[in-house]
Amino acid sequence: MKKQKRLYLALAMLLVFFLGGCSFETNSTDATNPSNAMKVHYIDTGESDSILIESEGHYMLIDAGDVDDKATVVNYLKEQKVEKLDYLILTHPHADHIGAASEVVNTFSISKILMSPKTNNTKVFETLLDTIAKKNLKITKPVVGDSYTIGNAKFTILAPNSMDYGSNLNNYSIGLRLVNGDNSFLFIGDSETEAIADILANKQTLDSDVLLCGHHGSKTSTTADLLKAVTPTYAVISVGDNSYGHPSDSTLSLLKKNNIKTYRTDENGTIIATSTGSEITFSAKATDLSNSNTSDSIKDDTTSSKSNVVYITDSGNKYHKSGCSYLKNNKTKTTVEKAKKAGYEPCKVCKPAS
Repeated sequence: MKKQKRLYLALAMLLVFFLGGCSFETNSTDATNPSNAMKVHYIDTGESDSILIESEGHYMLIDAGDVDDKATVVNYLKEQKVEKLDYLILTHPHADHIGAASEVVNTFSISKILMSPKTNNTKVFETLLDTIAKKNLKITKPVVGDSYTIGNAKFTILAPNSMDYGSNLNNYSIGLRLVNGDNSFLFIGDSETEAIADILANKQTLDSDVLLCGHHGSKTSTTADLLKAVTPTYAVISVGDNSYGHPSDSTLSLLKKNNIKTYRTDENGTIIATSTGSEITFSAKATDLSNSNTSDSIKDDTTSSKSNVVYITDSGNKYHKSGCSYLKNNKTKTTVEKAKKAGYEPCKVCKPAS
């Protein structure tokens, strides 16, 4: 009889427990739990890159904007209550990616710094190395295939895959794929055609929900083959006022042709993507790509005539004929009209069409 009473009592307690709506506390990383959400902040630094990732109170910064972005980057991190960075990743040693890095190193505690193995002889780069040394921090060389964790998320290094890209620093960019549950984000720095081909050939998993278009939307960094491998639902372009024609018409056309929802920092300001592990939402409205040209001519923006084809570089303000002695390795093909519209002037040495 006592056993029956105890049994009835136990059943009654269970019934009350479940009918009363009680629930068990759990440490589960259920993707639908907002507390487990990962946020990717594409900070509006103009014509430069700086991305803050936060997951479970852990933080990672990919690139640090340009020299004049010091206050923007540092203040934004402080507003997000960042005190310590688990990772500082500097994709390559161009000023528009490492410009404010010294200020970041001086301001925040940093556990690990990953930098492109390619160096630069600029004052900005040398100052950064001095700052890191004074803080007794070490630089970790990125190794393709290595994975790291940040909160509930993890990321895997995809690039660089070679040290034989010549003087084009963009191709030595660190590339990585960030995963939170079933959501994924791809970052390729300023990698251009040659480096992208190596990323594709390396057979790492590239399929991602969100692609940060490389090199501020340059045509050499968002290729048809890359989009085919990544199959992104969303794309983000970090870009500001510039004389390079970023983002390129061909990039915008490819994004439209592939029905990829696109967000731009020059239109939206800072963009925040929130990942629950099962879905991704954005803080901004997608840009209107309806005016982008989607004809097959996006394979080459310069189909008008050979005499109209010229070349520009990222660092110069002139446009050139092919073979000009002043033309650097990281040349971009364009037309006279587009070069002039972007603020370029004809080279006085090779004297291209004007």
